[in-house]
Amino acid sequence: MPSRFAILLLAAFSLSATTSPAQTSHATTAQSPVVASELPPPAPAGRPVIGLALEGGGALGLAHIGVLQWFEEHRIPIDRLSGTSMGSLIGALYATGQSPGDLRALALGNDITSVFTFETPYGVASFRRRQDRRDIPQLLTIGLKSRYGLRNALLADSGLNQFLSRELFDYTRNDLDYNTLPIPFRCVATDLTTLRAVTFSSGSLPQSVRASVSIPGVFSPVQARNGDFLVDGGIVDNLPAGVLRNDLHADIVIAVNLETGSISAADTGSVVGVLNRAFSAGIAMNENLSKQLADVLIDVPLGKYATTDYDKAAQLIQAGYNAAEQNRDALLRYALNESGWKTYRAARNTRLQPAPGVLRVVRVEGGSIGAKQEIERDLKPAQNKPASSQAILDGLKDVQADGEFQATFETFALRDANPNPTPDDGLLVHIHPEQGGPPFLLVGPDVAASTSNITRENLALRFIDQGFGGFGSEFRASARVGYLTEARAEYYRLLSPRGYFLQPEGSVLRQPVYIWADQKRIAARFQQTLGAGLEAGRTIGNSAQISAQWHAEDMHWNLETGADGESNITGTAQTGMLHFVLDQAATSAISPTGTRVSFSAGALYHAVGSANAPLVKASFSHTDSLPGSNIFGIGADINSYLRANVAQPFRFTLGGPLRLSASSFDEYRGTDTALTRIGLMHRLAALPTGMGQGLYAVLGYEAGEVWSPEERTFVRQDGTAGFVASTPLGVITLGVSVGDAGRRKAFFTIGRWF
Repeated sequence: MPSRFAILLLAAFSLSATTSPAQTSHATTAQSPVVASELPPPAPAGRPVIGLALEGGGALGLAHIGVLQWFEEHRIPIDRLSGTSMGSLIGALYATGQSPGDLRALALGNDITSVFTFETPYGVASFRRRQDRRDIPQLLTIGLKSRYGLRNALLADSGLNQFLSRELFDYTRNDLDYNTLPIPFRCVATDLTTLRAVTFSSGSLPQSVRASVSIPGVFSPVQARNGDFLVDGGIVDNLPAGVLRNDLHADIVIAVNLETGSISAADTGSVVGVLNRAFSAGIAMNENLSKQLADVLIDVPLGKYATTDYDKAAQLIQAGYNAAEQNRDALLRYALNESGWKTYRAARNTRLQPAPGVLRVVRVEGGSIGAKQEIERDLKPAQNKPASSQAILDGLKDVQADGEFQATFETFALRDANPNPTPDDGLLVHIHPEQGGPPFLLVGPDVAASTSNITRENLALRFIDQGFGGFGSEFRASARVGYLTEARAEYYRLLSPRGYFLQPEGSVLRQPVYIWADQKRIAARFQQTLGAGLEAGRTIGNSAQISAQWHAEDMHWNLETGADGESNITGTAQTGMLHFVLDQAATSAISPTGTRVSFSAGALYHAVGSANAPLVKASFSHTDSLPGSNIFGIGADINSYLRANVAQPFRFTLGGPLRLSASSFDEYRGTDTALTRIGLMHRLAALPTGMGQGLYAVLGYEAGEVWSPEERTFVRQDGTAGFVASTPLGVITLGVSVGDAGRRKAFFTIGRWF
């Protein structure tokens, strides 16, 4: 939403408001209108109905947990609950039976922060999307489906959807009446079509909360059954005290107000600060109207915290607890004695929703025929077994892993043969196209520079059209422009659900090539290659692929300036390879744990100026987390023609940042090369939630060996030190390297990591 979102677009679950809370309409997400049941009377009888309104505010909303903890410790009953954005999330969890202790455990663990990801988590992305993440350090994802534009949300939906479905699994039924919850509940969203508030009183609870927390620009809007798009309710009603009065008919309204800081120099020192402060004026006006409806107002002073301070959950919870204590006298007048508290809790427990029963029927709506078949196949093992949120989420992973579709679900009860209420035994899956595409265009930087050397600056682009020719198939075209010009197009044709594929491809490359001797550039050449090939194999799950590859190319290798003693080369070459890739890393860049292996074996043949030669390429990397926020990594790369003599254009190179960093780019050329790397990374700081892993100090050692017919084996070694930042733009490195033979370099990179 605009106010907190203005702060670097990073605020999560932060809120603003522009209209009065009295301007509220009612809506339902159920497939058919749900007739609301009577609100339950207070227990024990004869006391006023007490309602609690929970405000939105990002991480600040974790303070609500402390308030709820104080209420339970002092036996303050809550008969009605309303919430907006983060208040709706905390409220829904509590209203469905989770205790303050349960909520505290969620806040202090990784569950809540796991919803803030820029992309589908690497561990569940498909094999090809993992390739994209490693090949293109993404800065922008542009959806091309209907018109050119950036995607409509900063963060991915997958983490949030899975969190809500898991935590509220017993309350996913499509005709759920919120009056029947342990605590009758309402949450508020904003309808972008009508520009009015929507108060959810029925339907799948995860979907209602999902709409309430959909900060515009941060999370994608939720499309309602009537076609309207819903976003964060804080825009129109950030502190829904009026909902308690007018809809839930509370006699006593208690509102929790999350107080932020007063104006500071930072608020007027930049455009972002001024805009944020200006929007805060609208928030203040709206919240003042809501405060007037409260009988008891709990002000939680949170001026020293930010809406992204999820790592300060313990302090925020304590602040909420302390604020409730400050209102002790006003609150204790509503406290129950021990007997009354037992009666109240017993009445709440009678309204706990039964867990879904044995899953007998799966229905799928939306998406392509192939996507529907994929879900039906993947959910088959879960049928005729007790319904499990994890089993269902696992069954929806594959259809979402490729980035073409999102999937949500609701449960329902089959009542054709049994008119009486029964545990839910049906599952309704909704498949939604990914917002903005496909097709998609990925854009990102790829920069490498070092002292006394050239600078390689490229803009990397990748066009992806998923579902081209059927579900699971796709057309993909990549390009790099700048220091070099490269274009590649391929068509991945999925032949069977078991992952067998066929992939024709074509490519063109134009780049300068510099020849070095004793750290001096002695010649510059220009290389132009036109290639075509075919690959066939099997993609195994999302972490492995085995294939056979054939590639043919036409090569031009011409001298531009200087002299290197080599002739110009023009001609063709072919390679045939068997290729295996295993990627078990946790992230695409700086993975705290995991292993990556790539191995190819085959031959170069019919190559101009070269004898036929065996060809082996292998790479390996492994990382482990160590105590004290440290990561230890080791890697190796081997490229070899097994000592066969091949022409210069086909040889391998070493040199440059992270490839013998103290040496110049591609300083060493040979028919056989080997490189080993060992590094230790210590995390200095964690970046804001959702912005990456953090800033690291790095110490590393590199050793490379080169063999060629002209110059037998020689070894180069260097040590590196510097800083690495893992960010949404890719990995940024800044370091220095000192090597043998007098080689020294300072270097800087943006983009891919080794």
